[in-house]
Amino acid sequence: MGIEIDSHKLMYHPERVAEWKKNKDCYPIYVEIGPTNRCNHRCIFCCYDFFVNKTGINIDREVMLRTLKEMAEKGVKSIMFAGDGEPLLHKNIIEFVEKAKEFGLDVSITTNGSLLDDEKAKKILPHLSWIRFSVDAGTSETYAKVHGVSAENFNKLIDNIKNAVEIKKKNNLNVIIGVQFLLIPENIPDVLKIAKIAKQIGVDNLQIKPYSQHPDSINKFVVNYKDYAYLAPELEKFNSTNFKIFFRKQTIKRIEEGNIYSKCHGLSFFTLIDAKGDMLPCSLYYGNQDLIYGNLYKNSFQEIWEGEKRKKIIEKISSNVSNCRHGCRLDVINRYLHRLKNPQEHDNFI
Repeated sequence: MGIEIDSHKLMYHPERVAEWKKNKDCYPIYVEIGPTNRCNHRCIFCCYDFFVNKTGINIDREVMLRTLKEMAEKGVKSIMFAGDGEPLLHKNIIEFVEKAKEFGLDVSITTNGSLLDDEKAKKILPHLSWIRFSVDAGTSETYAKVHGVSAENFNKLIDNIKNAVEIKKKNNLNVIIGVQFLLIPENIPDVLKIAKIAKQIGVDNLQIKPYSQHPDSINKFVVNYKDYAYLAPELEKFNSTNFKIFFRKQTIKRIEEGNIYSKCHGLSFFTLIDAKGDMLPCSLYYGNQDLIYGNLYKNSFQEIWEGEKRKKIIEKISSNVSNCRHGCRLDVINRYLHRLKNPQEHDNFI
């Protein structure tokens, strides 16, 4: 299936890495966008529980479309609609997906899936590289507990995923449909159950992800993953030509190991855009007004990215990795870039 998990893909962008090495900066390859901070679930593991805005904010349609076009023009390769809310709650999400693909961006969505009805699925799926459903349970009872919704929502979600699979097959779409399961004590008994369900309904993959504590998060979960190592061989039994389970063992190892680099070099290759139109370094700085690169209502993507404020912020925070979230999105990239910056003795013997 050609999907790489628990790794990175910077080696497939040598020109951008070379630009970064030469200029100490470059335009990002990948951008995560939170089109709304509203959410219809109240997950007990939500790492943004400290940042919930009850009033609800949606990014402006014109601002988003203008930014998507500009990002593509400046060399951004891919985007994911996710953020600190449920992206399908934005009334213009279908247009955002369609236009982003039209502008030349690879597009993906992470969603709780409750709002992906037949109409949305038929309009969105043809333009996506992948879609990932956060399920995190194998029974309606567990789903209700961990997602903070009524139990009947579980069967509705499974039906929505089934429908997405049917639309993909019927129209021969080149979109990867995945299920995500964040491993916490409350749902560990459901791991093999969701594996069976995911394979039966025909999704392409299931990711079993470890919990990573956001420094500002209110919730606190403690999982000793050594106690659940037995799951790996059991899950491998479900693998087939058309279905793959990714048990994120390397991510678990990195979370337990902690950061092995002294500087976050990955900030040049990535940025976040939130529902207010703020551009920021990563999820660690949600809500921190002093560390926002700029706002897309006031300045263009190019003006913000090339501006002195962003450079000063990166200079300020890039060496402060001791407070970073272990196993964060940029962790693997940072390990790779750290090695490029600090070559070892026999690296020239390829």
